[in-house]
Amino acid sequence: MINKYRKFIEEHPYAHIILVMLLTSFIGISIEYIVNRDFIGSGIYTAIGLTLIEFLRVKRRKRKNENA
Repeated sequence: MINKYRKFIEEHPYAHIILVMLLTSFIGISIEYIVNRDFIGSGIYTAIGLTLIEFLRVKRRKRKNENA
């Protein structure tokens, strides 16, 4: 199972990032709502920023691997 997941990450790195961000955002929003009964909308900007940083990191790694 782990090998299939690693293969998925290699074939679809951007989809992997989106899936991880959606899952972690859902968990964080759920915990915040359960604990404080509140939704902090500004947290979405942090998630978007981190996602963009990861996209750039993956793009850079792919470009480096293609040149090597």
